[in-house]
Amino acid sequence: MNNKQWTFGIVTSGTKEGNISKIIDSIESQGIPDDCYEIIVVGACTLKRKNLIQFDFDETIKPKAWITKKKNMIAQNAKFDNIVLLHDYIYFKEGWYEGYCNFTEDWDVCMNVILNANGKRFRDWTLWYPGPVDYDDNSRTNEMYISGAYFCIKKDYFLQHPLDEKLIWGESEDVEWSLSLRDTWNYKCNKHSTVHLLKRKGFTW
Repeated sequence: MNNKQWTFGIVTSGTKEGNISKIIDSIESQGIPDDCYEIIVVGACTLKRKNLIQFDFDETIKPKAWITKKKNMIAQNAKFDNIVLLHDYIYFKEGWYEGYCNFTEDWDVCMNVILNANGKRFRDWTLWYPGPVDYDDNSRTNEMYISGAYFCIKKDYFLQHPLDEKLIWGESEDVEWSLSLRDTWNYKCNKHSTVHLLKRKGFTW
């Protein structure tokens, strides 16, 4: 295992193809060797890009987005042990890949800097309540929450601890998953890699 090979898993409803193109641009700009990454998109997408694999998804099965199923599908089909899961409004800042290449490989789940569209922190290294933790503070991982919008995880760990597919978007699936893991996970923060939101969302610090 190493931090140089990555599966990028993007979940989409099929309405943000322009965003997905920008996300893929930001991945390709990282300078990752072609044999060290793949991009999996679950949801409607007509793009034809290098190293892109697309899985169709019936959006009518559930009344709202079945994101737990989509993310579990990505892990089940991933080629590489390092998986980054993201919604279709997250893009990668220059230096993201280098930051991980120089970071420890010793983690089950990993977070890095997430910036909102206004440049402020967005749900990265954080407690469920009352909020953000200093990126160098590793003392409170048993109190932390991982937003479903973006996180990195080892494939084997995710296959052992999948998201609950009984839950759909809006049913706090990320909260329930975080609560189930945080007493046992090896959760790390990589402050040297950054992603940005392509749209402004609430819960900003």
